[in-house]
Amino acid sequence: MTRPFRPFARAVLGPLVIAAVVLPVVARFPAVGAAIVPPANPASNISPSSTYQGPCGSLAAPNPACPAGLLTIDADRYAEGLVPMSLPTNFATLSAAQQIFVLTNLERVDRGLAPVEGLSESLDNDAQVGADDDTDPAYPPYGSGGGSNWSGGDLFTSDANWMYDDGWDGAQTSNEDCTSPSAPLCWGHRDLILGAAPSPTLMGAGDVAGGAYGGSVAEVFVRDDTTDAPYYSWSQVTPALPIGTYPSNVDVSAAPGGASIKTVTLWASGEAMDLHTTLSGGGGAFTLNSSGCNLAAGSSCGVVLAFAPRADGSYTATLVVSGPNGTQDVPLHGAASPGYRLVAADGGVFSFGGAPFYGSAGSIHLNRPIVGLAATPGGGGYWLVASDGGIFSYGDAKFYGSTGARRLNQPIVGMAATPDGRGYWLVASDGGIFSFGDAKFYGSTGARRLNRPIVGMAALPDGGGYWLVASDGGIFSFGSAAFHGSTGALALREPVVGMAAAPNGGGYWLVAADGGIFSFGDAPYEGSTGGLRLNAPVVGLAATPDGTGYWLTASDGGIFNFGEAAFYGSMGGSRINAPIVGVSAGPASSP
Repeated sequence: MTRPFRPFARAVLGPLVIAAVVLPVVARFPAVGAAIVPPANPASNISPSSTYQGPCGSLAAPNPACPAGLLTIDADRYAEGLVPMSLPTNFATLSAAQQIFVLTNLERVDRGLAPVEGLSESLDNDAQVGADDDTDPAYPPYGSGGGSNWSGGDLFTSDANWMYDDGWDGAQTSNEDCTSPSAPLCWGHRDLILGAAPSPTLMGAGDVAGGAYGGSVAEVFVRDDTTDAPYYSWSQVTPALPIGTYPSNVDVSAAPGGASIKTVTLWASGEAMDLHTTLSGGGGAFTLNSSGCNLAAGSSCGVVLAFAPRADGSYTATLVVSGPNGTQDVPLHGAASPGYRLVAADGGVFSFGGAPFYGSAGSIHLNRPIVGLAATPGGGGYWLVASDGGIFSYGDAKFYGSTGARRLNQPIVGMAATPDGRGYWLVASDGGIFSFGDAKFYGSTGARRLNRPIVGMAALPDGGGYWLVASDGGIFSFGSAAFHGSTGALALREPVVGMAAAPNGGGYWLVAADGGIFSFGDAPYEGSTGGLRLNAPVVGLAATPDGTGYWLTASDGGIFNFGEAAFYGSMGGSRINAPIVGVSAGPASSP
């Protein structure tokens, strides 16, 4: 990680009695090292990976809900092999001195060291003098030893300076006393913070906002301090320490009848925690592999969740984690949708999730390219349609006729199946409609002059009508299909390439070549790729059976899922013989 400029830090140390900690720290978030305590120090300054992702976000996209600087400290701790730092829930209401005290003890306790017992008002006053003067504060002559630290910057920057940027890296770093690899005060701030603490050890802290360094922070430590009385102790902090959970909420997807696994990491920061886990809600779709874990401070465990839905739909539950200071709820959201199929211009079919493969025309020499597909209502088959209206049927999809042997005024651009699967409609680019099986003819635009060609169609769920859509987003309604709006009067950045009907027939979605989504009626807007740069244009849209999400597919087979539509794979990045031209949802399931 490229660090921002950190103002210099200085340390003044009294006699130090330093001992190595014997309590091991198991860092599973994830463990990439081991906590380092005096007399050992890091081999070099901590430089966390730019790919770090933690409870405060990633280094590229921090979470604004976390205090400024905490993300950097967590990334530093991760690189050393420590769990994230869990601030007490009342941290924002504490004084600056109390906040510095909390940061200091979280660094100690999570490495298995005893906490500094408390803050002293007189030591706060000493530290404040140093903070006011931008220098190391003096510390009193009593006690068996101690020292003081100063750093420019805010509280979190100062902690990062002292703990992780305090050594020699081939050049001077934030520690102005570390002038060479052998300088005696390299890692001096860190050694003071993590040094042995004969009881009682007290500290004081001072802070100034702004100024030449963007802040000024100082702290004083006195070991064996029997002169001062603490006004704020570590025992007042621990009742507010939360259980660490990552992620803070879980989104998971699986096809009905399938399963998906997610791991929630739990950790203890600041004190040992005996944690117990239970599930609430979810209708049996979620299961838990563990009833909890007993954690030492600075350690973590993983709780494995399985999501195995029996039917399509959205499932919600809560992972309840109970610890010494209360409970932490982790919301769980599961999306169960049936999967999807893609079809290429050569008739190749690609099935994902719970959408079975029944065959394709990929190995057949076609008179005209395939332009779309439609699935049977029960999911046991599908039809492919070519631009000349030739029909190819697979699975339980029966052949009811085609225009393959007819001379058409304009090429076929799409099709839709009837609700019982015993018929289908084909639509040409001039809006001509061709009905087969029990598909009824309700009208067409074949005899009308259109501003733009028709690019797709969608049928009412009850088969009582259908909509046609033109490349400008103009909508033409027939039968009992109601008009809910269009983009025909709008200036679009990219042409509309397809549409899908809401399952109840009360609305529809249109999709443009850039992935822009236009929703009308009660078809909910769940997102789009309209603002993204795509590798290939979007060519089709399919909705989930319950209408709570949709998939977009690009001509390279890339899939973009929104709402409850789960991602099950794509052809994006794969070599395909012909471009993808359409997508359809897999079968709806029964509970």
